[in-house]
Amino acid sequence: MVSMWQKKIDAQSIESKILISQQHCEIYPDQWQIDGDLLKFPATWIEGKQIVQFSYKFKSKNEKNLFLENKKTAIFLFSGEIKQPDSFTNENQFDYRQFLRSKNIANTVYISDLKEVENYQNNLRKSSLLSFIHNIRKYLIDYFGKIQQPLSGYCQLLLIGYYDSDFNGQIDIINKLGLLYLFSLSGMHVFYIIIAIRWLFTKLHVSDEICSFVLLLVLPLYLIIGGSSASLVRAVMMSWLIIANQSIFKTKLSGITAESCVLITNLYLCPGIIFSMGAQLSYLLTFILLINKEKGPVYLGLKLTIYSIPIVLWNTYEWNWLTAFLSIGIIPFFEWLIIPAVIIGSTIPILTFFCNKILVGFTAIFNFLSSLPFTWNYGKPPLFFVVFWSILFLLLERKKGRYKLFLYILISFILCAIIIRYPLNEQVIYFDIGQGDSTLIVEKFNKKITLIDTGGKISFNNEEWRKRESKTTGETIIANYLLSKGISEIDNLFLTHQDTDHVGNFPTFSKKIKIDNLFVPDGMEKLASFVIRLNNSAVKKENVHPISTVKVKRIGLFKILHPFGQGNGENKDSITVTFKLSGVSFIISGDLDQAGEKEVIKKNKLLKADILKTGHHGSKTSTAKEYVEQLKPKFAIISAGRNNRYGHPNVETLETLNGYHVPYVNTAEVGMIKILPTGNHEVKVETLLKGNGVIK
Repeated sequence: MVSMWQKKIDAQSIESKILISQQHCEIYPDQWQIDGDLLKFPATWIEGKQIVQFSYKFKSKNEKNLFLENKKTAIFLFSGEIKQPDSFTNENQFDYRQFLRSKNIANTVYISDLKEVENYQNNLRKSSLLSFIHNIRKYLIDYFGKIQQPLSGYCQLLLIGYYDSDFNGQIDIINKLGLLYLFSLSGMHVFYIIIAIRWLFTKLHVSDEICSFVLLLVLPLYLIIGGSSASLVRAVMMSWLIIANQSIFKTKLSGITAESCVLITNLYLCPGIIFSMGAQLSYLLTFILLINKEKGPVYLGLKLTIYSIPIVLWNTYEWNWLTAFLSIGIIPFFEWLIIPAVIIGSTIPILTFFCNKILVGFTAIFNFLSSLPFTWNYGKPPLFFVVFWSILFLLLERKKGRYKLFLYILISFILCAIIIRYPLNEQVIYFDIGQGDSTLIVEKFNKKITLIDTGGKISFNNEEWRKRESKTTGETIIANYLLSKGISEIDNLFLTHQDTDHVGNFPTFSKKIKIDNLFVPDGMEKLASFVIRLNNSAVKKENVHPISTVKVKRIGLFKILHPFGQGNGENKDSITVTFKLSGVSFIISGDLDQAGEKEVIKKNKLLKADILKTGHHGSKTSTAKEYVEQLKPKFAIISAGRNNRYGHPNVETLETLNGYHVPYVNTAEVGMIKILPTGNHEVKVETLLKGNGVIK
């Protein structure tokens, strides 16, 4: 089954970019997402006969506004590039390709031209039932969007499965408290819909047979209106099977049987859903509810908490100690207060204000609880432990041997935490951060954690309507990796100089990972651009230390080689450091130019380096021949973005490295690079995309 699905996806996938033009797609108005000047939406590519993930950059503010005003399904003519989505290039980075495949989407299209078609032969599709339902959902999105927050966000999320960017903060809070399973079980509002329809038909003296027939028609329609999330698909399909079985075959179908049938069906249609945390939690926790339906809310709350731990840690790396206490009363509170407030507040205008106040109070309580220091960054457990714990939890359903099982669980949780948080090897990690720099130095047992630069994306658009709110790579790549390793605090952060591609992610990164000491080149701390970034960060001014070789010679294992004095944080002022791990020497120099490199080796005539981080992303302005000749590196690292506009790395730099027989790797080609000193002046080189090797 999985093999057949994989073959189908692979057959549709387009590995290399292909230009396509004068093609057509059908866009549902409830499917698009707009972030600044970026439009994204899944849609049917009519000629290609498949669903594709599209993206398009608006050419003008007026074009964006015209699109926002569109409320109906429409056929669009487009041209662009089609290919399968890029996979992740850093360890534990979000896998966008896998995410799309979990929705049976094999390709993405980057649109260059997009315009609506007024008269197209397939325009009859606009009047189809499916289009009509999507138009209704768009109306509901806009209708709920006009209600006050937080009722607006809860209505959109729980009733129609729509994530509004204004509500992301609340979702993060619920996630931080470890109560994400509430939304995985959010199909519980289907229960209210069924009760409401049955109550109405009873009052109208309509027979149960007709009521069941109506429900069998309404539930699939609501599945589309509700957004077709994994939890909603499960809830609707289970309810539909139970009602259909009772109406047609006059027999009662058990909840477990219904869930099993739904799971098998969904795995047949799209096995990729198994990689979705929402689907994992939804099916597992529903099963636990079904086999414990006679138990009280306290018992159920604790059970759901326990079973959700492995999946939550695997996906989010964190756990909140308040979760166990909150889970005791949260399900009845959520089921009998929150969901009714959402439904009543959205359907009875006279009660909207009152229901919103209830949700305001609910939100305030959760905001307060999430601010308490009870979140534990555990790290990402290996898959073996996730499966092992899940099996042990299921075995706890038996009465025999529970004390032994609890002991096994406790010991394995402690052992796993030690494995994650206290690595035996020293490591230097060069992130694939695009056109930028970020290097992580991890000492044995995580004794000291140092980061050099945070990367950042240079924006060439200053117009307000173009600005996007998406997360930075400092959050999604660097901070995410650190958290997955159980690291929520670093000892040192070096910002080599002021360029955005080295420091742009600093403010958002600092809000995810605590920074004890921040080092900048002497003089950079006075720059207005840096002061703005510092004020937007979580780092206090007293923790900022301007450095030069005049002020400080060494910081921990790092010897400071540059700058020699005060400057303006420019390329020529870049911090340059050298350090040793297990006898292997490294050197990192930001964007220091050739003149600076020559000054460094002039002042340090005995300076050598086994591993060279080429300056300025492999630009010809750095990596001077004299520099390489004296350092005599055994290996070089280049950090550059794919298809970058600067042509990095430049041919001149590569010729220099080849001329001195220095092998090199480029993050643009191999993804994240790990250097692990193994002793005896040897290092193991691990690259995410191209395998491993050993350098002597």
